[in-house]
Amino acid sequence: MQGTGRRGWLPGWVGSLRFVLLGLLVLSAALTLGALPALHRGVAQGRWPHVVLFLPAVLLAIFVVIFAAYRLALVRAGRYPAGKAFLQVGVVGLVAAVIAGMALAPPPDPGGGAGSATLDRPLASADPAVRALAAEVVRCRPRGEGLRLVPRLIQLIDDPSPGVRREARASLTALAGRDAGGEGAGAAARWRAAFEAPGPPSP
Repeated sequence: MQGTGRRGWLPGWVGSLRFVLLGLLVLSAALTLGALPALHRGVAQGRWPHVVLFLPAVLLAIFVVIFAAYRLALVRAGRYPAGKAFLQVGVVGLVAAVIAGMALAPPPDPGGGAGSATLDRPLASADPAVRALAAEVVRCRPRGEGLRLVPRLIQLIDDPSPGVRREARASLTALAGRDAGGEGAGAAARWRAAFEAPGPPSP
């Protein structure tokens, strides 16, 4: 009976691991499912270093290590079957590896994988909503592809639709690194001069 009592004792910090695990799981899930598209866009636009894409994977790795330590402490205290604990740790590690792979994989191509040429027709669509969406999607493409669409975006700076002009200006600003042309009279000429002058790297 005395040995059983010793096996049943757990350090106080083991109980708090449950809350740490829950917090890590929620945070890594939020980054992977919610913030990951924004992280990919920021990296593609050069606003953030590529290393930020490792954040969800790092949090998941920490989660797996702490989860394994938690289960091991329960097993050593005789409060959890060893076989079940090892199986759970293996499954959690496998799931974490899959999710980490999703986090580090490049985002799906909004144009269906056919390259930036697929945006040419939407940018010239008769529907202003389609033109505005296409101008916004340019910011999600790799920088080289976006720079090839600069001439069309400059044309949209004089678009009759305020929404189209706003998205075209935002994409041009992201590609140029600054709001070099604005809107209004002469804006297209200013944007054209900004991209023809030394500064934005060629694709």
